[in-house]
Amino acid sequence: MRTLFHVNPFQPRVSAFWLALLCALVGWAFVRTAAVTEDAFITFRVVDNALHGYGLVWNIGERVQPYTHPLWALLLLTASGVTGDIFQTALLLSLLLTLTCAALVVRHSQGVWTAIWAVLALLFSEAFVEYSSAALENALANALVAAMLVAWRVYPPELGRRVWVAALCGGLLVITRHDFALLAAPAMLVLFAKTQGRARWAVLAAGALPLVTWSAFSLIYYGSLWPNSAYAKLNNGLSLGESFAASEAYFADLIKYDAVTALVIVAAALRAMWHGKWQMRSLALGLVLYLGYLGTAGGDYMAGRLFCTPFVMAVAMLAMNVRLRWWWNAPLWIVLTLALGLQRGWMVLNVHPHAEVRKMSQHAWMYPITGWLSPQRMVDFRNMPWAEAGLKAKAEKHAVVAKCAVGLYGFEAGPGVFIVDPLAITDGFLSRLPSKKPAYPGHYERAFPAGYLQTVSAGQNQLIDPALKTLYDQTQLLARAPLFDAARWRAIWSLNTGGASALVAQAKYDPNATFTPGLSQSSNDMLSCMGQLDPLLTVRLR
Repeated sequence: MRTLFHVNPFQPRVSAFWLALLCALVGWAFVRTAAVTEDAFITFRVVDNALHGYGLVWNIGERVQPYTHPLWALLLLTASGVTGDIFQTALLLSLLLTLTCAALVVRHSQGVWTAIWAVLALLFSEAFVEYSSAALENALANALVAAMLVAWRVYPPELGRRVWVAALCGGLLVITRHDFALLAAPAMLVLFAKTQGRARWAVLAAGALPLVTWSAFSLIYYGSLWPNSAYAKLNNGLSLGESFAASEAYFADLIKYDAVTALVIVAAALRAMWHGKWQMRSLALGLVLYLGYLGTAGGDYMAGRLFCTPFVMAVAMLAMNVRLRWWWNAPLWIVLTLALGLQRGWMVLNVHPHAEVRKMSQHAWMYPITGWLSPQRMVDFRNMPWAEAGLKAKAEKHAVVAKCAVGLYGFEAGPGVFIVDPLAITDGFLSRLPSKKPAYPGHYERAFPAGYLQTVSAGQNQLIDPALKTLYDQTQLLARAPLFDAARWRAIWSLNTGGASALVAQAKYDPNATFTPGLSQSSNDMLSCMGQLDPLLTVRLR
């Protein structure tokens, strides 16, 4: 078995010809399959608001952070400010980052056959193909994690020169998505421990500075160190056992539909633990910690999204440390990858192979609407009902609405429509409340407390429960008061040191009392919205 993980201590160079050919294959696959997912339009609306001078906000006048990927949002904002087109810019940025990731892995592979296998693994991974182009954080995170591994290999701590580059990539990875800290932290700690003298402090500064800088901005601007989406999805009221039980479907979907991704992650972790040095073992520990975290978070509803970047790390770990030979182990690795990749349909060949049977696949149902090459795509996406409803709300000048699945709707509705989100991704008050049970992973709906919709519609606190009334006032101070107002900073301190939990514990609040204004409750299904099983349900409040 050890011969399958033969390591050449020298690093052969992959020629420019193979580098160009293999990267061209990745680029072709990207363009052929590229489609923006519904959740990306949440960030698009924030970017659009910022470009129009309203700030990095979801609803005008409320400083709430609904996006989970600060660095990606800032990069997209900067580039879109130049191009003037958020959708096309997101896809072009994702393509450039994906090619960068592929080039780093190929260039630093242990020979041509290893590079060929690495690219095949990327192309036969549904997680990689689907989410590299989804206009979420994945393309940026993939490039950063590949760059981190390359920098660590090229500038090892023993040399004491430029080793901080690896730490900087790790630090940027953390503010690309905060929970990627679990992927990078073991490696960064080992890197810090192995460096000596000034290099150690350079590593510490490079690794910590991105997070410290963003956290300071986030605390001042949003009043919180964490994105609101983190509260919405992690503050769900589920026990640890319930969370692990909920995550089973997410892991099972990966194994069933994306065996290449699952096997490569496991193989890289086992190989690093069993036959690796301290560098590799710390990376393997990061993989294990991150997968454990996904279990505690209850998984997700977008198949492959949260496995994409760990998979790229695993591919890079193997490509940079395993030498494949054409006469022995290369055929075995390549044939196994092809067999597993073709088992459930190959996405590069059929861009939405699971459209009817796999509800976790965003790509399956979004490609016809947002696919880069889709002949059905329209400039304003009006052939998607959610986009059509958003355009209607904009045309009819709806002022306040309640809506689940707010991304594409919110982007097309524009800044003039204030959107109440029962899933609490964009709502700083509802995200502090526990969600209904049973809950569908990633869709943790909150019931509207008595008086809440009247409060939002009138702009005056009409909540009935005294504790929730106080909580709402405090969240509004964070979102609306002048940045350096003394009362706002007292509220920031209170809400970030357990005050929100204490108020919720005092409140009389039934998380399962979901309802639609004007309609009786009809369903408590995990996927129901405001008590209804209609994903297009939109309620005009004003």
